[in-house]
Amino acid sequence: MRRRALLALPVLLTAPVAHAQQRPLRIITPFATGGATDTLARIIGARITALTGQAVVVEARPGAGGDLAMQAGAAAEPDGHTLVLGSDSSMVRNPMLRRGIPYDPERDFAPIARLVVSWYAIAVNAALPVRTLADFIAWARANPGRVNYGSAGPGTLAHVIGEMMSQGLGLDMQHVPYRGASPALQDLVAGRLQFYAVSAGGLLNLLREGSVRVLAVTGATRQPALPGVPTIAEAGFAEYDHSAFYSLSAPARVPPGFVDQTGALLGRVIGEPDTAERLRALALDPAFLDPAAFRAFLAAERIRWRDIIARTGLRLEG
Repeated sequence: MRRRALLALPVLLTAPVAHAQQRPLRIITPFATGGATDTLARIIGARITALTGQAVVVEARPGAGGDLAMQAGAAAEPDGHTLVLGSDSSMVRNPMLRRGIPYDPERDFAPIARLVVSWYAIAVNAALPVRTLADFIAWARANPGRVNYGSAGPGTLAHVIGEMMSQGLGLDMQHVPYRGASPALQDLVAGRLQFYAVSAGGLLNLLREGSVRVLAVTGATRQPALPGVPTIAEAGFAEYDHSAFYSLSAPARVPPGFVDQTGALLGRVIGEPDTAERLRALALDPAFLDPAAFRAFLAAERIRWRDIIARTGLRLEG
């Protein structure tokens, strides 16, 4: 039984060693501490430690829309001691939309698991005289140059949704990138941003305070936390209905056994009812895919986004 337990460890060791001598498993995250992705990594890391005894450290590398974290993950030794938290932007869209990114998501990473899918809230500063998404679009058209919209960095889904709306609806909106969702939300509350398509985990407390207003949510159905808010499709703008995913990958060339074992362990973690409940409280819906299914999902998403970009002519500045 002890031998089977050692084989289940997420880090492949060349020989059994004392726990105190083991190097910790590092999870590199792409955004500032305190946000939903940081919390996601810490929840997963704590459960890995509880199940295996393997120490886990979370290392934030915010900036450049996730590029710095992905670059650090790609450069890490493929020895089973580093994972990187990727997203739909870093694992799928960035090479299609932004020149010169310092990594190749297809070449530089071994996909291990999709963990969660995050629905997005289309939010505005509560002082704006708008109650619906159509109201906001009309107000933005009547006030060119007065709308700043935020994102957690270039290429992130908030940036993509904002630019798709700007270009598709003829809105004069300025993109303001941040190093994570939390500082962008602070500026939305303060009125320095007027609009933000935000992963909703950090937003719910602000709604109770009345400092922001949600006009629509992404996804096929209304969110239980916001039953009175229509989906973006119900609001009449289904073409902007996109959600994010978050995943874990290892540097390319890690042993296949590490990928399979770690994928199985992550599936167990995401399947725990208590863990799932904690994730849903962050507006992160458990959506586990094992390594093979995740690779197939990534291939399909890359085809889907190439078609969207070709059809819409979407381009990103910065």
